[in-house]
Amino acid sequence: WFTTCGASGPYGPTQAQCDSAYKNSNVSVTVEKEGRLRGVQVWRVPATNRYRISAYGAAGGKGAKNHNKRSHGVFISATFLLEKDELLYILVGQQGEDACPGGNPETQKICLGESSLIEEDYKTKKDLKDWVGGGGGGGGATYIFRQKDGIFEPLLIAAGGGGKAYLKAQDSSLDDIPLEQFENSTAVPGVSGRTGAAGGGGGWQDETLLPQAGKSLLEGGEGGQACPQALAKLQWATSGGFGGGGGACTSGGGGGGYRGGHASDNDDITAGGQDGISFVNPIGEIFLHPLAAMESHGEVEVQIYLNCSHCHSDNCKRDPDTNLPVCQCEMGAVLANDNVTCTVPQSPIPEGHLPLPLLLAVVAMTVVLGMILTCGSLSIIYHLKKQQMEGARARLQSPEYKLSKIRTSAIMTDYNPNYCFAGKAATLSELKEIPRKNISLLRALGHGAFGEVYEGTVVGIAGDPNPLQVAIK
Repeated sequence: WFTTCGASGPYGPTQAQCDSAYKNSNVSVTVEKEGRLRGVQVWRVPATNRYRISAYGAAGGKGAKNHNKRSHGVFISATFLLEKDELLYILVGQQGEDACPGGNPETQKICLGESSLIEEDYKTKKDLKDWVGGGGGGGGATYIFRQKDGIFEPLLIAAGGGGKAYLKAQDSSLDDIPLEQFENSTAVPGVSGRTGAAGGGGGWQDETLLPQAGKSLLEGGEGGQACPQALAKLQWATSGGFGGGGGACTSGGGGGGYRGGHASDNDDITAGGQDGISFVNPIGEIFLHPLAAMESHGEVEVQIYLNCSHCHSDNCKRDPDTNLPVCQCEMGAVLANDNVTCTVPQSPIPEGHLPLPLLLAVVAMTVVLGMILTCGSLSIIYHLKKQQMEGARARLQSPEYKLSKIRTSAIMTDYNPNYCFAGKAATLSELKEIPRKNISLLRALGHGAFGEVYEGTVVGIAGDPNPLQVAIK
């Protein structure tokens, strides 16, 4: 893996930074110290082979009040045939600078939401603003190229993300995000993006004289400075990332790429910089199409390409001993004797163990029988209870039961619908009123929800000369 070696901002790393970054790895590079390639890492190809190169462009910077999500750098991958001892030039894109936290008290107040100086100025003076700045810098592109016959030839370029504007547009949505684009023809000029107040992103080969514009690769690939107005009034220095990221103004800077991303023409307070355009040289074979995925600095991975097309699973890895590709199978499958086909082994049934389908069938039958027995038992219990209730009701309503004498006599009591006999409510006609003179109270039994209850006797019941002991409410 090749990284920024810890460098950030508009300028690339030094030899000392890369020596420190790669000291515990097998990566060895030479970093250009001067000229238009300053900060570019040079790697010598160890052996002639097909290599898969995966490049990640850097993300753009966040705006002062638009910092929820940054524009992602582009990931793209392709395979190339490289010769032994060939020099590969690698510029790893660096993230565009964020507007916040700000470098002075005034910009810090804006970042904290304690000042609306820029918004108020924008409402009153859209064209001739006094206070500007607060956009994010454009992300730098990641360039992989080589020198052929004294001419630099691009192999793979992963574009950088555009810088965010000072404010988020109210009507912005995911539908507004364009699909990632790439070029695959060197006949298309690799120009820089259009510069407004903020800088456009640098391209492959172009020239610019504006300080906020990101430099093209063949100009040095430096990130653009913040726009002059932002530096003059608020000293808001938000630069683009190394790799051609455009410098910010109130709008965001454009991302670097084979073609740089455009910046807003009129420094719109909600206009972010556009992403750059990626590139795959037609001599290579694209492996993965571009995808905006990188959230920080760029990276590059170079590894020997393994052709796994002969494998049944289309997946393989390199054997460290033989240095040859070995087919791999999905989980649960094993490689057959031909070292190409994947098969699923048929494991024998251990002695004393039932096959899983048979075991599941036995369990299911047991559950069903258990449910049938349970339902049958509950049904029998219900019918027995019902018969017992009907028998009790019949006994309570029989003439032999003393309570029936009250119910069939001339005694009258207040009807209470809450009382019932063996589960059957009594009708009003069955309850007879008893004269008060026929009732004698003996003692209090207790106090309940319906009042006081007493023990007493009733006389004058037809057919019974003896007093009847009753409870009276």
